Amino acid sequence: MTDTASVIPAVDLADLRSAAPHGRRACAETVHRGLRDIGFVFVRTPEVAERLRADYRTFAEVLDRPEAELERYRRPDIHHLRGYTPLGAETAAACRRSGRGGAPQPDHRSCWLIGPDGFTDPTLRSRFPAFHADNVWPEDAPGFRDRSLALHARLDAIGREVLRALEPGLGYEEGFFDEVTRDAGSSLRPLRYPPVPAERLGRVVWGCRHTDGNLVSVLPPSTSTGLKVKVRGGGWIDAVAPPGHSIVQVGDMLQYMTGGHLRSAAHRIDAPDRPTTEARYSAPLFVYPRADVDLRPHERWGANPDRFPSRTAADYFLERLRRIGLDRTRAAGPAVGLSRSGGSAG
Repeated sequence: MTDTASVIPAVDLADLRSAAPHGRRACAETVHRGLRDIGFVFVRTPEVAERLRADYRTFAEVLDRPEAELERYRRPDIHHLRGYTPLGAETAAACRRSGRGGAPQPDHRSCWLIGPDGFTDPTLRSRFPAFHADNVWPEDAPGFRDRSLALHARLDAIGREVLRALEPGLGYEEGFFDEVTRDAGSSLRPLRYPPVPAERLGRVVWGCRHTDGNLVSVLPPSTSTGLKVKVRGGGWIDAVAPPGHSIVQVGDMLQYMTGGHLRSAAHRIDAPDRPTTEARYSAPLFVYPRADVDLRPHERWGANPDRFPSRTAADYFLERLRRIGLDRTRAAGPAVGLSRSGGSAG
């Protein structure tokens, strides 16, 4: 495997707040170059690293609970966009026929989805109920709510700052992404990848190859290795961030908005090749645009309108949920869909 540090650039977002214009410009250019050429950038995040170990202990105390108990916290009616998602609920498109005999190979992981704890626009809950549903909190879990919301806020701020750094290079005026992400349903996703005993080696996929369906994702260091990222040349490298850094990567919505100028970053989570007794934990944050934002690229990109037609973030995301098996609108009806406004839900 190629050394990640030699491929993915690292930045300190404190440089974006520097009084020196040259330092701010150089940092922004590095962010743009890394996300354009590779799809990833390392970001120094000491405020995350110092609390992360305690955060993972808190998440593990919940996600390690018996499945029968965790079932109480599922919300399939809103596509699992809040609360608990069990093992095997998601199957990436690349693994639809990768199992034995061409059977689907679901991702072998469980998670909890946590959104913002409030929105300034009171109409969003009725217009996009799934994106703006109340969070689901486990019982008898001291610190889970507070730690989740605090980590959500820290990672969300990092993702938004990276987006701001992109504005000059993308030709957007200052504040463009602040408006696009205002009242968005960005989500924190504590994940648990179960231990792999000897008899399951080679038979489970922790996370099949995929791209994320949002603007940018912020990935703090996980508790163990496994994350692989695909570089533009076609090879795969281990994604191990330098100490005190997180990974920020491009998602499908940002690729769409820039007409393919920024390309979403393919990645996967490899299960170990030897028996393990400990689970792997991670907690990525997915930064989304507001559900009613039109993702159509600006005319500056000269994007083919047939390939990049006008569509809202909600519509785009519902299509994504259908592909990975989490859309329930067909069974449950539109009243619980992502959108209650005119047009399709999503």
